[in-house]
Amino acid sequence: MKYKVLLAGNSKKLISNFFLQMDFAFECVTSSVIFDDLKNHVQYFKPDIFIYCMRAETRDDLVTIASFHDILGKNDIPFAAIGDSVSLDFAAKIPNCVPELSIKLPMSTTDMEDTITRFIKKHKAFLSSAADSPLSKALDINANSAFDTLAKLDTALEKIENTSENKENGRQPESPDRHRILVVDDATIIHKTIKAYLDTRYEVATAISGKIALRFLNAKEVSLILLDYEMPDMNGPQVLEEIRKDPYLATIPVVFLTGINDVEKTKNALALKPQGYLLKPVDKESLLAKIKELVD
Repeated sequence: MKYKVLLAGNSKKLISNFFLQMDFAFECVTSSVIFDDLKNHVQYFKPDIFIYCMRAETRDDLVTIASFHDILGKNDIPFAAIGDSVSLDFAAKIPNCVPELSIKLPMSTTDMEDTITRFIKKHKAFLSSAADSPLSKALDINANSAFDTLAKLDTALEKIENTSENKENGRQPESPDRHRILVVDDATIIHKTIKAYLDTRYEVATAISGKIALRFLNAKEVSLILLDYEMPDMNGPQVLEEIRKDPYLATIPVVFLTGINDVEKTKNALALKPQGYLLKPVDKESLLAKIKELVD
């Protein structure tokens, strides 16, 4: 059985090796490092893994790959990077650009093929076990996205608004010394990244959908909402519209999170008059500056 591999990157020699020396194990397709091109390959080729073949990458290239990492996660496609130690270290410094599999050169073609094959098999086994787990069945989780399986536990927030404590006392207040910030995004890697940036100074709550976010806002007070512009079922603008309908929620600052290549969506986001927007992958300094402006 051949596994489908999507390749991109500046190392033409390494990409050629996949086609010429690993063709018995992999069905390979290459893509440019253009976000829409990468996205279209995921849609139509449906690879088992994305492999970034590194050689003298620019920061702009890595920022694009970091944005593409979200698309991979939503489609249960692992991200692998192959390069020397300098290249891999450079990628690791870019938020959301840390691969699930790092292959450090030099490595023989045989060992590389074996490493990738074993990783794909383990990943598929993980997806299968997640789909069949009692927890998934109990929560009625489709399990098409193993990356988001744990995040779907956020649905437990629905119970919060039905407790007698909340009915009697209203929304749970924030801690006096820590502002509460709600991150609304269907990509759990965004939750993890922002939590890592903010956990020392703020209480960070997360929601993987607009509906979960609105339930949370009915149960707890927050000082700021970081809202993904594009989500399935209920997108960012629809969530913002619901927030603005509620006199209490309407006073909470909302900052949109938008993809770095979504120029038109960024313009549309600004037309809704949020308190700001941040490009994904989110830059730590820009995020802290925006929070300081709106909250501190």
